[in-house]
Amino acid sequence: MATESAFISGACSRTAHAVDSLDQHAVAMAMGNLVGLYDPSEQTGLRGIHSALRGHTQRVNCCRFAHNAQGSPIPVLLSGSADTTARVWEKHGSWQCTAVLEGHGSAVIALDAIALSEDLVLIATASTDGTVRIWQHRLCIREQTPTDAQPKTRSAVQILDVGARSSLAVALTELPDDRTIVLASGNTDSRIHMFTRACDESARFSKCLTLSGHEDWVTSLDFVRSANQDGQNAATAHWGASDVVLASASQDRYVRLWRISPAAGVSDDGRAGAQAMLDACSAALGSADIAAQLTTRAHTLEAVSAQANAHAVTLDSVLIGHDGWVHSVRWRPGPTLVTASADGSAISWEPDADAGVWASAARLGASGGGASGFLGAVPVGQSLVLAHGYHGSMHLWRLDSNNLWVPSPAPSGHFAPVRDVCWDPRGHCVLTASADQTTRLFAPVGEQDIWREIARPQIHGYDMRCAVFTSPVEYVAGADEKVVRVFRATKTFAESWHTLTGQTLDVDLQTLAAGASLPVLGLSNKAVARTGEAEENEEEKANDTYSMRQTHTDVAAQALAAAREGPPLEEHLMRGTLWPESDKLYAHAYEIHSIASARSGRWVATACRATADRHASVRLYATPQTPGGPWPQPTVLAAHSLTVTRMRFSPLNDQHLLTVSRDRSWALFSRDSSSSSSDDAPFKLSVHHKRAHARIIWDAAWSPDSAFFATASRDKTVKLWSTAAPNTAPITISFPESVTAIDFVPEAVPAGSPRYALAAALESGRIFVLTAAVPAEKNAIPTAWSPTELPSSCTHVTTVNRLAWCPRSQNSDQTEWLLASASDDNTLRINFVQLC
Repeated sequence: MATESAFISGACSRTAHAVDSLDQHAVAMAMGNLVGLYDPSEQTGLRGIHSALRGHTQRVNCCRFAHNAQGSPIPVLLSGSADTTARVWEKHGSWQCTAVLEGHGSAVIALDAIALSEDLVLIATASTDGTVRIWQHRLCIREQTPTDAQPKTRSAVQILDVGARSSLAVALTELPDDRTIVLASGNTDSRIHMFTRACDESARFSKCLTLSGHEDWVTSLDFVRSANQDGQNAATAHWGASDVVLASASQDRYVRLWRISPAAGVSDDGRAGAQAMLDACSAALGSADIAAQLTTRAHTLEAVSAQANAHAVTLDSVLIGHDGWVHSVRWRPGPTLVTASADGSAISWEPDADAGVWASAARLGASGGGASGFLGAVPVGQSLVLAHGYHGSMHLWRLDSNNLWVPSPAPSGHFAPVRDVCWDPRGHCVLTASADQTTRLFAPVGEQDIWREIARPQIHGYDMRCAVFTSPVEYVAGADEKVVRVFRATKTFAESWHTLTGQTLDVDLQTLAAGASLPVLGLSNKAVARTGEAEENEEEKANDTYSMRQTHTDVAAQALAAAREGPPLEEHLMRGTLWPESDKLYAHAYEIHSIASARSGRWVATACRATADRHASVRLYATPQTPGGPWPQPTVLAAHSLTVTRMRFSPLNDQHLLTVSRDRSWALFSRDSSSSSSDDAPFKLSVHHKRAHARIIWDAAWSPDSAFFATASRDKTVKLWSTAAPNTAPITISFPESVTAIDFVPEAVPAGSPRYALAAALESGRIFVLTAAVPAEKNAIPTAWSPTELPSSCTHVTTVNRLAWCPRSQNSDQTEWLLASASDDNTLRINFVQLC
């Protein structure tokens, strides 16, 4: 059995230092408990995240590539996590964790590293425990290392006192021609604390000075060495070849540039007069703030040894352009500085030769600010800028041949646990529901069938719990609310679907709304019509005008009504891909927990959270005969006493409805197949097995021929039950952990002799695929199952909430299948599994 990862979807961690780049082909991003690797180059950028590094047990807060003395990144990656550790990853063919840095008492939130020699790296980590710790790591310089080698545990060589406030950012650099290492720490006391040490392995940092000027927390720091500048550019003409410039960002909305230069090269000519002017201005206004914030006095960095030189630190520039907190600063050779802010913009700053000051060369992002803004932005090579937002969204801009920054598709995914995943009836796309209050649609696009997010049909006010398709253009979703909502696709989506996939939806476009919008403070997506599609009377126009004032996406939805070419951008996904609600189903007293749809789309079953018999009943709906029509009143199916965790219709003729519950029992509801009107025959309780498992039953699945069904439980077993004789003893398959999700391949796999294939996922994120030959005896259950565990590179690191096989095979002999999995690690994975 061969397995290959086809798609990984996940969101960036909601932290300022979550993304870094090695070069234009390698970007690392914190992604829940994982470190995602992404190639943003134009040839492969659409593929998104291609692999994920696992090892941390809690959220990864920061990622950073180590750099050499010149500031160029090297292939050594560091990650810091809420599990109080940092990890060192080295690339030897593939990325491998070679060291774990233990010692902090709380989450690691910032780090940096510099190479002292070919095989020695100096690392600084900052934590919410109020300390900055220094580590030294000896690199493994061999070409290959064993993939199963255990990482070494490192202890800090020094713990720095950064004052009464915590450090939010750290940066390391080496002063040119001096072999002096400088560490800068940006703190919540609004100051930058500077430490120096020699490059010797035995040397230690000592605090030398504190830089004041910012009025709020210092959030990001980055060093750059001064290159040979054009003497005609007055903004940088005074920078010397031995100078180092530190950029600092703060929540006071300003960016400051501090120049570190040899003390002998700093002249006080002109500085005394400028400082006198500032002092006089402060005195006239009765405040010392101006002089403190814009002081031009030189601060001295003492020499760390007799061979080293003293250096001076002076404020070089103050960059004003953001309207919100500045979360990150990153240098790019040029020099160019990229900053990201909560005002929703990322600015590329360059020295203006004509004006002699630093000016904004490009302002990237939404005009007027985006939702919660950007948490960080990094330059990737010379022609890319990658930013990430508060909700884990990624934004990518490319510099085109006209020297203009053009938005490009970037990876996307959920930033909270993914609770459900289902395939559309034709097997062309998957729909996910997440605790981040969204449902998202993913599909392979283009000639190469690259998986991308193509729509975000629902952006809700409650955490999403479950979703199922009833047809290729309609799905039913449940959230942590009492209402079940029905959604239908839009004309815009149908047109975009054809453009992206080359396929046509089998639906009358006249029955679809043009678009959808979400009212402010509302939960229901409203249909939007294209201009000129229908005549409106004066009252309708007035109502529409009121609606336009009350919604924040109507204008955008109408402007984006025309189908776009290429995968949608994050901005378009947030505003232009909503699906309107076609109905609401009210039948439950508590929050919706599970939904199931018959394969034919004829029936939909819903269940809610329950602690008593009267609330644990299932509501069964017959779907409307007319697409988009009203839904009839449901039928009540009672059996359980606690929450129904999963419901599954049998794949053959929707003859049975299987339900499993927290009360450790399963129930089978069946229709009378002998009736002349069997399609409309009601479901009735046929069997209720009250003590099916010793613990909660999490999931259930039907064999493709409906001869038997499986139940998965916290008691670490999967049990197989006969449909024809459900009261007989089941076949029990044991696992090392709680089984949280199962699913059968929709058809028997004809490899030699027909076989069943069952996927089972565990609480730890492991996934197994079990196969067994189809018995010659009709309706018999196989007793010999052969398990194969999927490689860790294709599985999750926490609980798997749902497994779903694609309804159609990927080849003619039905041996190649796609398996989708949703997990509490915030990721959706789609794996290519060859059952041979």
